[in-house]
Amino acid sequence: MSKRPLCGAALLWAVMLWLLGQMQVSAFTFQTPKLPLKIPLEKAAVSGEIYKKEEFTLYTNLYIKNANLTINSKQYSIDNVKVHIKREKCSTAFRCGDKVFVKGRLEEIPLPANLGQFNERVYNYARGIKWYQSGESVQVLKKNFNLFLKWQNKIKEMWIKGISKVVPEDKIGFFESVLLGEKRNLDSSQKILFQIMGCSHILAISGLHLSIMGGGLLKILQRLSVPFWAAGSISMIAMILYGGLTGSGAAVMRAAIMFSVWIGALIWKRTYDFLSSAALACILLLIKSPLYLYDSSFLLSFGAILGLGLVQPALFSKKMQRGKKTLGEKIKNLFMDGIKGGIAVWAVLLPMMMYFFYEISVFGIIINLLVLPTAGILLISGCVGSLLGMCGIIPLGKLVTAPALLILEAYISVGKTIQNIPFAVWITGKPALWKCVCYYVVLFLLLWIKKQKRWRKFFYGILVFCILLLYGKLPWETRSLTFLDVGQGDCICIHTDNRSCFLIDGGSSSVSGVGKYRILPFLKAFGIQEIKGIFVSHTDLDHISGIQGILECAGKKETYIKVKTLFLSECEETKEKLEALEESARKAGCKIVYIKKGTKIREGKIQLECLAPDRKDLECNEGSQAFRMTKGKFKALFTGDIEGEGENELFVELKERGEKYDVLKVAHHGSKNSTKEEFLEVISPKASVISCGKDNSYGHPHKELLERLKLYTGKIFSTMEEGEIRLTESKNGFCIESRLGKKRYLFRGNEP
Repeated sequence: MSKRPLCGAALLWAVMLWLLGQMQVSAFTFQTPKLPLKIPLEKAAVSGEIYKKEEFTLYTNLYIKNANLTINSKQYSIDNVKVHIKREKCSTAFRCGDKVFVKGRLEEIPLPANLGQFNERVYNYARGIKWYQSGESVQVLKKNFNLFLKWQNKIKEMWIKGISKVVPEDKIGFFESVLLGEKRNLDSSQKILFQIMGCSHILAISGLHLSIMGGGLLKILQRLSVPFWAAGSISMIAMILYGGLTGSGAAVMRAAIMFSVWIGALIWKRTYDFLSSAALACILLLIKSPLYLYDSSFLLSFGAILGLGLVQPALFSKKMQRGKKTLGEKIKNLFMDGIKGGIAVWAVLLPMMMYFFYEISVFGIIINLLVLPTAGILLISGCVGSLLGMCGIIPLGKLVTAPALLILEAYISVGKTIQNIPFAVWITGKPALWKCVCYYVVLFLLLWIKKQKRWRKFFYGILVFCILLLYGKLPWETRSLTFLDVGQGDCICIHTDNRSCFLIDGGSSSVSGVGKYRILPFLKAFGIQEIKGIFVSHTDLDHISGIQGILECAGKKETYIKVKTLFLSECEETKEKLEALEESARKAGCKIVYIKKGTKIREGKIQLECLAPDRKDLECNEGSQAFRMTKGKFKALFTGDIEGEGENELFVELKERGEKYDVLKVAHHGSKNSTKEEFLEVISPKASVISCGKDNSYGHPHKELLERLKLYTGKIFSTMEEGEIRLTESKNGFCIESRLGKKRYLFRGNEP
């Protein structure tokens, strides 16, 4: 650190920001900022400048900076706001740089309700966005209020049109992503292929893009006999402007700063130090936004820099070779340097990849050796070709873009080949933060004592142990049940062990893509590699939409979580929906089993017994599957949306058994028409769980139902208020914890 004071300063600055966050200083935490006055948020009035715009088929997103909240004719400065408004309510066209006045509901940015769910608050707060607003009306106060933003957006729109003129329609989204950071039109199947290959960084504007484009521009200017100081200055300014054009992300601005320092060192004939340059970039970015400290793109970008600048030189001493090298030796050295760099970067990024993405590409290092040498050709070819298209020189633009298209086709072919390999992706789960800290402490101790061979073997062994610790689960990290928050719907995960589970239902009528964006991320974050069975209580959308999504992902090999069996029950009313589920299950390679009252499924210590339905002529909700789960002395009852005749028949069965239950999953999201008083009196659950969505249109859970539950159950939990609800067992009872409410209840004997 004494030789690199900037590195020490960056580390000290990061630690200080983290400590301020731990001390709950508001500017350094993710607490919702306080408004100047207590006001109703339903019709908040906000004004500010549009600095980014996203247009979709049905709605538009406007990003507003320098926002002011108007209260009683007075304006109060608030942080940036993301406005979501339906296209039909946009009476005029908006452009970046316009000053607008928006009326609509102002909302807090939500925290993730489930393990593995994308953390909107961390992502947006790091970028200065502290509020969402559902716009009811938008009025333009002043056109072209910010001319710089106007022209920046204009150039971007022209560039996008240039791409569309020289690139086939199915490839436009890819080139918009790699050249401009616009991912709206990126084909989801292409995105997944790059994730499987472990090179999704190609799809995001990163240091690789700026080093290639900036270095290429510098060489072109030098070839044109432009003085180096001028060529360097032009290249530096161009890269900073390009970074702003593509969204000023942490990775791209880090690269822009490091590129500028490199140019400055060359102009002023100073020594350029890679790590010191990165440290300066770190300090500047954290001054701009201290909450970048928790952002995945920031951490991954600087993690890769540490791998190349610190770990690689320490692990692999470079031997000097004298004399002229043959072409074969040059290729061999280049290949070996790539392997060494890949291992070094992997060593630093491993815990981060597990923590943020819960899976790792097995072939990532090898694929990147093939991708990185060709990425420069792809970027330059695509960039120059699309700029020619933008200028109207379309035939030449298509010709110049041809190499980029050939390389992209090669990437896609490799990705499809890897996609068919069963073990191409390793689902790791999300490790606890303290495990990641232990790993990094051991890694850097290993680098520190690199010359002491006796201790190196010891620390290598400890490092391997830390990797196993990252992947494994300790006894207190296991679970028995998880009730996921899927909005207005149901999804229950029964953990058979740390790597497999059963699901009961999986759907939502209020959250789109619930299978892809809530259920699968949860399973991956917990490290689940196999769903042993999915039970479909009935075929209403709020119970099957996510299941349909999971089966489709499995069928297209977009997830490496295997689905073994789909358990259905016959129902004449929903025969078509059942057939559609069957078709999806077959494509996913999933076995289909029809069950009814009396069916028993055993997995280890867990036994599931189907208590309903006993008939196939019941209405959809009445014919819901109901299950009795036992694991040792623990008993839970899952009732789907059962009501009417189905509930009456279930009540008779439960009364004959005379059993008391530890946990009840309340039927029909807390509807007043189900879970009757006599039903509760028979089972007397210690805890009841209601799965429903916030502000749902049905009014669930109903007041009448809650009053009944209070009479016959110990504790009531609701995913609407608590988020994900998890249950773990102990020898003397069980414990229920909530994610958002942060409640924890230990149940022993008859009292919690």
